Amino acid sequence: MVKETREGGVSVIRITAKKGAERIYRIDLSLRHTPAAAKNALLKKWESWRLGAFVCYNSNQFTGSELCNTSDPKIYNPRHLDVAGWVKAFKDAGMKYAVLTTRHNSGFLLWNSATTDFDVASSGNTTDVCRKFVNECRRQGLAPAFYYGLWGSQHRKPHPDARAIVLAQLYELATQFGEIPYFWLDMMNWAPPDLSVQEIYDELKTLQPKAVIAFNQHVQDGSKIRYSPTDVVNGELMPPPATGHNPSRTVEGKTYYLPFEYSLVSQSRPGGYKYDVLGPSCWFTYGDGKGFAPSRPFPAEALARQIRLGWSRGAANVLLATAPDYTGRMRCEDVEQLRQLGRILREKP
Repeated sequence: MVKETREGGVSVIRITAKKGAERIYRIDLSLRHTPAAAKNALLKKWESWRLGAFVCYNSNQFTGSELCNTSDPKIYNPRHLDVAGWVKAFKDAGMKYAVLTTRHNSGFLLWNSATTDFDVASSGNTTDVCRKFVNECRRQGLAPAFYYGLWGSQHRKPHPDARAIVLAQLYELATQFGEIPYFWLDMMNWAPPDLSVQEIYDELKTLQPKAVIAFNQHVQDGSKIRYSPTDVVNGELMPPPATGHNPSRTVEGKTYYLPFEYSLVSQSRPGGYKYDVLGPSCWFTYGDGKGFAPSRPFPAEALARQIRLGWSRGAANVLLATAPDYTGRMRCEDVEQLRQLGRILREKP
């Protein structure tokens, strides 16, 4: 059980295991944080990354579904988990940061959590992927970042204690892996209805004051800010408008400096999403040998054109979705795609 009580501005999360052991997290939600009014050292560092890897890796690779709905942790069972190989491929492409999908829409967790048995500790491969990922990124010189899916409403994975579960899981991510410079929050529209953007932002900013916090604003060009506060405006599969991104944005009467991140995908798949300019696309990498259609990498030249387009229109960073398949390894064709991409981007356009 995961239950929340309030003590003033402190959220007290009590986690009780089946055997009766109890763990308590005290989360201070009383400190109100706001985005930067002007470019500061934290955002300047974030903008300097320029290119990153969106590591879309979770139970999806094992079921063949972008919106995976499994509840069986044993489905996750990579036989050749090679996190060091992932990070090397990203580094060879010239990437400076990587964002791991710690919890995607099935709710499966890539770390050993006290909140649930639906995590790697109960799976077919008990490696704590979050810890291994963070350590490898630091060893190879990339900034490690965490994606977290916020589902817990009546529309997706409803649970009577969803608010407490989300707060506790974010607490674990923010306290168990050292300094995390970037948190990427997804699907606030499917979040527990009694949990606000401000509370999530405040929790993470209090626990990780040097972190940049981004709420996915969905498929659009950065013109709309659906969720605030956020430190970043993003365009999911869409670059900034042709007129360019203006980071000076007014939200509820206050002006903030909100740089732009353009996120796009490296994979194509029959029946994929239609709104990608490069063709039917998918975020996750689906390998051959399963009972579902595999994905194939887009040509590196086409990706390079889109990345440069994003930069030319004012995107500070571009986040490219690329990942291992169900074996836990990056496929040879994906490693080669990233190698070529890095070579092309190092050349003058």
